[in-house]
Amino acid sequence: MKKSKIISLLAVSALSVTFLTACGGSDDKKAEDKTTDSAKTAEAFTGATQGTDSFDTLSKGFAANGAWLNAATKDIDASDKVLTVEGLFAGDGQINRELALYKSGADHKPEKTYTLTVKKLVVKSPGFAIAQGTVKGDVYVNATGFKFEGTGKIDGNLIFASEDLKTAYEALDAADKGSVTGEVKVEASDVTAVKPGAITVATKGGAISYDKVSDVKTGATHGTEKFADLADTMGKDGAWLGAATADIDAADKTLTIDGTFLGSKGEIARKVGLYTQNDKHQVTKTFTVTVKKVVVNSPFTVISNGGIKGDVYVTKSAIGFAAQNGKDVDGKQVTAKIDGNLYFATQDQLDAYNKLDTTAKYDVTGKTEVKAAE
Repeated sequence: MKKSKIISLLAVSALSVTFLTACGGSDDKKAEDKTTDSAKTAEAFTGATQGTDSFDTLSKGFAANGAWLNAATKDIDASDKVLTVEGLFAGDGQINRELALYKSGADHKPEKTYTLTVKKLVVKSPGFAIAQGTVKGDVYVNATGFKFEGTGKIDGNLIFASEDLKTAYEALDAADKGSVTGEVKVEASDVTAVKPGAITVATKGGAISYDKVSDVKTGATHGTEKFADLADTMGKDGAWLGAATADIDAADKTLTIDGTFLGSKGEIARKVGLYTQNDKHQVTKTFTVTVKKVVVNSPFTVISNGGIKGDVYVTKSAIGFAAQNGKDVDGKQVTAKIDGNLYFATQDQLDAYNKLDTTAKYDVTGKTEVKAAE
């Protein structure tokens, strides 16, 4: 039986979150571009984030007080050394850690890739990616979200700490699975777990620290009929998940969804659950919250299955806004509804929303357009 442990983060100088780069951009975007874009809202970690030919610098960049993105500028031979990736970080708007082993040309496609040779690479950071180049040596994965980008490759074995981690990797799209010359197997070991809770992202390098480690808040997390409880839970000192157990009429009030949170799956998330379900996770009943308006400030907020009666304003900080829609007991699709207008603060946010699958969109009775919160 595998053990789990909560990530222990080093103390960081944390400021309020503005995400490193809102989700978007090409998968082929070069490391230099990522560094530049990230620096707009997060001061780059000196050294490996800018690119390095030194293993020691790269190792420092992947320490718990390093940076989310670290890059090589040439082949690095450290065949007698172990590279350990530790800590919890945000980059490109979500839980992320990246080893960039390439140089890009003017068309943003890799024109050269590099090889990092190590005794082994140990991954303890969630969301870790090997981008474009090759790691020569065995890779041990002790955290969720491991993947490749582009032509990423392991010249060696890929070893997961649990069957669940291996299964998640095998379920990835082919483009995210890279190539492995050796075995893909399981050797039971500790798995780095991520607790739900309120977080802050450091402006230097993207390290995450917890403001509050908890997914439980009295009232709305377990479901509530009271607007005050729901509003409290969805505030910056609340919980990642708030739920209603009945229709709520607060037509003269504003529901503000604030703060940045990690959800139950170890990703940045916020959820307003407006439904009940059975033991098969089928939606059995939906609820409507009537408000003057909803103001969404939290990144990756979803309103699930039920309805909002009133206008919804998605502010600039609330990247990744979408609906979460399940199926009912007859297998029919349930669609969350906004009986009012849906306003996004920027055109980019609106464009990103419009590209979502229909199952991640709302049934909106009014307008869906760009308009700042009033």
